[in-house]
Amino acid sequence: MSDIFSGRKMRIAFFHELPPGGARRAVNEYARNLKKNHIIDLYITEHKSTNEKTFYTNIFNFPFSPKNWQGNNWKVRLYKDSMELYQLYKLHRKIANHIDNGKYNVAFVSASRYIQTPFITRFLKVPFIYFSHDPFYRIIYDSFLAIPKDIDVFRYLYEKLNRFVRKILERENVNYASIFVVPSKFISDLFDKTYNKRAGIVYYGVDSSFFKPGNINKDIDIFYIGSHHFIDGYEFLKDVLNRMKLKPKTRLLLTDIEWISDDKKLRELYRRSRIVVCTAYREGLGMVALEAMSCGIPVVAVDEAGHKETVIDGFTGYLLERDPQKMAKKLDYLLKHPEQISKLGKQARETILRKWSWPKRTEELENILLKHAIF
Repeated sequence: MSDIFSGRKMRIAFFHELPPGGARRAVNEYARNLKKNHIIDLYITEHKSTNEKTFYTNIFNFPFSPKNWQGNNWKVRLYKDSMELYQLYKLHRKIANHIDNGKYNVAFVSASRYIQTPFITRFLKVPFIYFSHDPFYRIIYDSFLAIPKDIDVFRYLYEKLNRFVRKILERENVNYASIFVVPSKFISDLFDKTYNKRAGIVYYGVDSSFFKPGNINKDIDIFYIGSHHFIDGYEFLKDVLNRMKLKPKTRLLLTDIEWISDDKKLRELYRRSRIVVCTAYREGLGMVALEAMSCGIPVVAVDEAGHKETVIDGFTGYLLERDPQKMAKKLDYLLKHPEQISKLGKQARETILRKWSWPKRTEELENILLKHAIF
């Protein structure tokens, strides 16, 4: 930290509504490292208690319990797109009042799983930065989630109107913020394209003292973390595996049906793996690739988006075009050449130690927070 900020202790309010996954893990790691020098309180809207107390000084939970909608119930859908969204609006206003009365120097606002940029940006009076893990509010902007053409006219018009309203609300929320930070150049460019606003970059880091190689039997050939969703590249991966000449032992951690909250269990899966495969579309940055490489595991990823900023082609793994045949061939080759896997893994670990430490990344974020804090 620069001398001008030395010794200045902050009270920082963290807010997020992130689902389990890499972005949430990253926020917790920022908090863990900032907590060494500052008071870090978390504000969340979980419908059940969180097990993340070790990352924060205090946790304030304002429970929000959205209705579960899986299709075919128009009453639930209408409620979620109207009254439930309004309830979230009021809850964010309540949380903002609590933060503003908490004598915080600055706030760190992260994303909402319900509307991307949260309503809290409209109400906060304390200075805050908005950390956007992925500005691509998928239901609005992503062509992969375009409205299906084979639905009836009523459903089409409803979906069109709903997305239009959500887009207006979300963009207004963005306009209430003035300081934007993102975790990769890819997201910075996308943020500019989406909102016509520039954002600073603070990359994620890795706890290399925890995610490190271990002396453990390699009984998983290919490890994948994602979901059944098309966006995560699950169908593409299945195509790749079907085209391989070898029949690899795979471990598919599908987060929509299974989530490992115990980092030790996750680390064990990395350590047991020979190769980690990343196939998601438009991955903002991706903690999976970083954690895998920190454990000395090479990564084979599609040559897109944030993968370009984490994986060094031919040195820590391979970046390949989204061609299932070419990826299948590369995986077959690596599994037949364990010495190449070992070499890539060692180089991956060295790269993480050199470039991707959490203390370094947190110091970058700390300086931004200190610059905008009020004492």
